Amino acid sequence: MSDAAIFVAVFVGLLMLRIIAATVFFFFLLPEGDRCLNCDAATLRVQRAFWHRWLPWFRPSWCMACGWQGMLRSGPVTPPPATGAPLPSAKVGARK
Repeated sequence: MSDAAIFVAVFVGLLMLRIIAATVFFFFLLPEGDRCLNCDAATLRVQRAFWHRWLPWFRPSWCMACGWQGMLRSGPVTPPPATGAPLPSAKVGARK
């Protein structure tokens, strides 16, 4: 094997290791769940990008409260607000 081929193999190998290490690092840096980083409101999932097939554990999100958009890790979802019995409506009438 020539010196050039060995250099290219080592260089490409180190580049791939760097990409994998950066992906793992940023994976654990992203918060888990569906809460906004800015205002802690529940976020909505947005349409998946083409790369979702290779990285399904990342979740593109958008916050309706503050407009933040970014990536989150898949995790526990905020339960919807509990809806109980409707509150009795106050009768609007003439005051006595």
